Amino acid sequence: MIKVFPVLILFSLLVPAMSFSQQVKIGYTNIEIILYQMPKAQQVEKTLATFQKKLEEQLRVKQEYAQAKLQEFLDAQEAGSLTDADKEVRMTELNKLDGEIMDFAKDSEDKLLMKREELLVPVLEELQEAIDAAASENGYTYILNQTTSAGVSTILFGPEENDITEIVMKKLGIPIAQGGQ
Repeated sequence: MIKVFPVLILFSLLVPAMSFSQQVKIGYTNIEIILYQMPKAQQVEKTLATFQKKLEEQLRVKQEYAQAKLQEFLDAQEAGSLTDADKEVRMTELNKLDGEIMDFAKDSEDKLLMKREELLVPVLEELQEAIDAAASENGYTYILNQTTSAGVSTILFGPEENDITEIVMKKLGIPIAQGGQ
């Protein structure tokens, strides 16, 4: 039994050493550049712009209606044709319209965000599949994104041969401009 114990200790020391001997290969890409050039992502942006314009038009109509009601109220008040009860009813109506407009604006923002997510999920899944395939085919253990969504570079230095942006773009069928990205 005593002889087995040193063998176990030796084995436990060798196992981590063996796992460190596996080569780690880290690559990077610029997802923002790829998304900017993906035809499907461009179509998503066009669809979202159209959707947003429709929502903005509906909001504009509501605002114009409320503005007309306010002007009617102000004109009637100036003419002195409103009783106190009429004033109260119209003020309640104007407050209700104002609340509806604010609710509609908030709901529109939520709808736009949900629509963006709905439309982008398949595009991002396709992009991830291309990244996964490029990494697998080229022996990468990890792929990092070169920049944040704000455009701030997170990889300050990396060997050019580990930039797989063009490989991913080719997988997605995106033409690559002369001179690289």
